[in-house]
Amino acid sequence: MTKLTENHLICIHGFDERNIFVGGAEGTVLHFDGETWTAMDAAGRWTFKGLWGSAPDNVYAVCTDGRILHYDGSAWAVEDTESLPPMTGIWGLAADDIYACSRIGKILHYDGSAWSFMKTGTDTDITRLWGCREGMYAVGYDGLVLRLDGDQWRRVTLNSNAEFYGFYGFGPRDMYLAGSDGAIFRFDGVEFKEMPARTMEFFLDVWGPSKDMVFAVGDSGMIMYLDGGQWTRIESNTEEYLTAIWGSSENNIFVVGDNGTILRWNGEDWKLID
Repeated sequence: MTKLTENHLICIHGFDERNIFVGGAEGTVLHFDGETWTAMDAAGRWTFKGLWGSAPDNVYAVCTDGRILHYDGSAWAVEDTESLPPMTGIWGLAADDIYACSRIGKILHYDGSAWSFMKTGTDTDITRLWGCREGMYAVGYDGLVLRLDGDQWRRVTLNSNAEFYGFYGFGPRDMYLAGSDGAIFRFDGVEFKEMPARTMEFFLDVWGPSKDMVFAVGDSGMIMYLDGGQWTRIESNTEEYLTAIWGSSENNIFVVGDNGTILRWNGEDWKLID
């Protein structure tokens, strides 16, 4: 664990090696400036579940407390929205094109001035969002995959009952979904291909600096690396549950997890940050 907190760390989002934000339980928000980690005032004891921003002075966070927070470069503040269910994920394409998801099948859109609910056609819990200009997607429990069609979300058929907790892509034909019982799928925009992970532990996030270097993290210190189409477990030097991953380059990647755990990849191995 870090000296800054013993609270669980749940999400991470960065812009470059000098601007990285981490959110967690009990109002925990950390910022890394490339040299030093500092604790931020979250304006409440929120449980941060997801982070996304268009710039270091325009960062949004979703919380399980049914709140969306905004950081303007100087302070965090609660967004003015109607009553929200527990929020679970957030992703944006621009400062005026941001999506946030929640339990019971809710997705909101921010147009630069206000948040509004969208039609999803489901009450299944939605956990993560990811997208690019060619398409926006959402995933969730019971194998749920949604694709944005105009202003409505429509279900994409996937033969799986997995709970998806990790979702990331490198383009409209190269996406990864990861979740319960070792489930990992690659999605090319048309078909899903299940990938053998040789584990029944839960994956909680998937990410990579490029399509040639992809990691998946999860239960009991699990870090998997995609090597030649095969997922291979590599040493993480921790048994803590690992919840989120992000990096600025192939030689500078961070993983966060339970009890204040922060790991850093330097291009050779993972080291605990204390």
